[in-house]
Amino acid sequence: MEFLKSVEIGFRRFLLRVLSLFVRRGRTLPTHLDFSSKKYLFVRQDRIGDVLVSTPLIYALKGKYPNAVVDFVLSSNNHFVLKNEPLVRKRWVYRKTLGSAWALLKSIRREKYDFVIDLMDNPSATSTVLCMLAGGGWNVGLSKENAYAYDVVVPLISRKDNHIIDRLAALLSVFDIDPDNVDLRVRYSVLEESREFAARYIEKRQIKEKRLIGINISPGEGTRFWGMENYQALIRWLRAEHREDSLLVLYQPFDRAVAQAIVQPFEDVLLSPETNTFDQFAALVQRLWVLVTPDTSAVHLAAAFSIPSVVLYVQSNKELRIWEPYGSLSESLVTDVDDLRTISLDRVVQAFQRLSKTLESTPRKNLQTVAPSA
Repeated sequence: MEFLKSVEIGFRRFLLRVLSLFVRRGRTLPTHLDFSSKKYLFVRQDRIGDVLVSTPLIYALKGKYPNAVVDFVLSSNNHFVLKNEPLVRKRWVYRKTLGSAWALLKSIRREKYDFVIDLMDNPSATSTVLCMLAGGGWNVGLSKENAYAYDVVVPLISRKDNHIIDRLAALLSVFDIDPDNVDLRVRYSVLEESREFAARYIEKRQIKEKRLIGINISPGEGTRFWGMENYQALIRWLRAEHREDSLLVLYQPFDRAVAQAIVQPFEDVLLSPETNTFDQFAALVQRLWVLVTPDTSAVHLAAAFSIPSVVLYVQSNKELRIWEPYGSLSESLVTDVDDLRTISLDRVVQAFQRLSKTLESTPRKNLQTVAPSA
């Protein structure tokens, strides 16, 4: 696996060097440009969590320039994240086929965007090509290996010391927006039909009056699975220490069999209904009191809903800061070994105890004020 990753990184760097031979952007941005009615295209064609951490920029930009047009280039893996977002006009979907990509670029070029903004804080060959061929007036991005594709290059602040949201927020300075003076919370809009889906489940299980502790077992990738024995041990502890609360095991559809095996010994532990959409999953997360989860998109959904969380991370590269929940109450547990199971049950229990102690003494409406600085 490490060998394949090294090959992938090497090929990406080679491709970026080749692309640099064909393009050199550098159009000067006028000093007193009116940003209020411009068309903005954000490029974020990677994963679900990457889109969620980009949402603060949408609200900051539209907050200052309500008449601005905001569109996104997304991928087949993440386009549904912004399906319900009222501030985004168009959601272009990039697919990795030559014909589809060419048709997409032709449609994008017809829009004549004033700004094309690369939201990647690591160099991406795909976003580089999209920026090069989108036909925007000015390309904007963070300072990195593919900065030749931009007209306006924004300094990339430390990836070790600063949260990804703060790194992305630096792009706002180009548009005369001070990132220190705007609300950078993650946003996600849940459809009413999905809220009703979650409400029906809660009512059917007769747990409306109980606090709901969610345990998400689905990892973002294989190394982030905490292990069946660990999840079952945590459930036993929670059932003993939080008898008045209900436990809900969440999972992605492809992990249903694993989730069923985890809850099988426990008659009083709830198995989440199978979710057919990301929005339904989000609606269930929104109903929680606390979430326990590996590092996945659920982390950022919890932050969007101010749901306190205990999050388990693999951090094999110490030079990169973990993507902890931004601006919401949380406990982060980190291992530098490429295996989440090296985080012990005791550490998770202690983190949950610290979090619940804070929650017991803090009104829900004040949770954001006690959240650790991100």
